[in-house]
Amino acid sequence: MIEYPTNLNVIFNKLALFHIKPIIVGGFIRDSLLNISSKDIDIELYGVSHLDKVQEILKEFGDVNSVGKSFGVCKLKYNELDIDFSLPRLESKESEGHRGFIVKTLQNIDFKTAASRRDFTINSMGYDVQEKKLLDPFNGLIDLKNSILRAVNNRTFIEDPLRILRAVQFSARFNFKLNKNLFSLCYEMIQKSMLNELSHERVFDEVYKRF
Repeated sequence: MIEYPTNLNVIFNKLALFHIKPIIVGGFIRDSLLNISSKDIDIELYGVSHLDKVQEILKEFGDVNSVGKSFGVCKLKYNELDIDFSLPRLESKESEGHRGFIVKTLQNIDFKTAASRRDFTINSMGYDVQEKKLLDPFNGLIDLKNSILRAVNNRTFIEDPLRILRAVQFSARFNFKLNKNLFSLCYEMIQKSMLNELSHERVFDEVYKRF
């Protein structure tokens, strides 16, 4: 079972009253399985179509920041936790660069489909807090145990040049080895000078996470 702050249950219970299923996703799950504590929590909400409704539900728990609303994300600072609530979404490449994506939020997709947009299998896991079950459609737990970094989707991975830096960053932070296919993808992207699409600020931000 994934250990998460129990004071979140009051929020989860409130969401359940509106038939909204919360699933903890991404880095918090990875770090929890590595016994690394984190105050940053990403939660995907299934069974709701509009972020406005989510904001209305969450407002009793604190100030809701809707800065990421166009991407289907709102933020809540709650008892020293930084929480991102998001709707399940898919992304499609429209133009060059890390931000050149069209984001489409969808109410009726399943977790596997939503997780297919993730970069690495170790970041594609989720935890269903209602059923108390780890969701792992791309075998991220196995790769985590074997210290392997593997792309979730080869085709979509190469659309985002920032993922080259993320591969390096995760490899360095966790002492993980890039599997042969991921190494080849990154090499191909570098050969195509895709890193030149990134701003200096974005490169700095990603490298800074290593420290």
